[in-house]
Amino acid sequence: MVDASPDDAVVFVGVSLLLGIASRHFLRGTRVPYTVALLILGVAMGSLEYGTSTGLGKLGAGIRLWANINPNLLLSVFLPALLFESSFSMEVHQIKKCMVQMVLLAGPGVLISTFALGAALKTVFPYNWDWKTSLLLGGLLSATDPVAVVALLKELGASKKLSTIIEGESLMNDGTAIVVYQLFYQMVLGKSFNVGDVIKFLSQVSLGAVAMGLAFGIASVLWLGFIFNDTVIEIALTLAVSYIAFFTAQDAAEVSGVLTVMTLGMFYAAFARTAFKGDGQQSLHHFWQVLL
Repeated sequence: MVDASPDDAVVFVGVSLLLGIASRHFLRGTRVPYTVALLILGVAMGSLEYGTSTGLGKLGAGIRLWANINPNLLLSVFLPALLFESSFSMEVHQIKKCMVQMVLLAGPGVLISTFALGAALKTVFPYNWDWKTSLLLGGLLSATDPVAVVALLKELGASKKLSTIIEGESLMNDGTAIVVYQLFYQMVLGKSFNVGDVIKFLSQVSLGAVAMGLAFGIASVLWLGFIFNDTVIEIALTLAVSYIAFFTAQDAAEVSGVLTVMTLGMFYAAFARTAFKGDGQQSLHHFWQVLL
């Protein structure tokens, strides 16, 4: 096994980007989403590095560096930007048409899935877990990420409404699932909740996050109203506010950072279009598409 150096982490990023470009290029026009190909390539690379005696040399050393990185760091770096881009890119008129279905799937749907999975895990797994631990894992597994499904629907020419429902539900269920996870995680740690406490906790974490997202959205849009044709400030401000809102909600206010950034992005999509002067709106969309 090759001794790892910081440069190897950059080598892995470069090779991964090259594989992503090649997968998207060669699979264009086929029915295979390139995200599925990337998953298979990732599993293959990991298997060669960890499952063989020779490994992958410097590339394998980069894989080990990234595999051992603090997962909270990756979450903190990528999650706010990904959430903001997804919610900001949604079409408002489609959201209005599909809001009821999205809320039902992301709210009661996730709760039903959490309890169904929790019951199955408690019944099937031979670990003698209590209900709190089983429901904790059920909540984690209930948040789906339909990237490959949405990509396939677009290629097959499915209706925009169906794609919006799936994308919107996926975006919202992240917030629902993380709130449910926080609830059961505290229960596993020994904190007791009655029915009133559960309702109060869920209301504070979710409604507080929505209010904070709206507050950051209103403040930043008012600031953007005083900026004329300066795309650098507009882009930097939207990037900064997504991270500041996430960490303020998550660490300072102890509400859902996911729901906060999702609310912020949807507020921008609905009300911030006119705040961008000149070519700022087009440049902003282009920036987020290139970044993510």
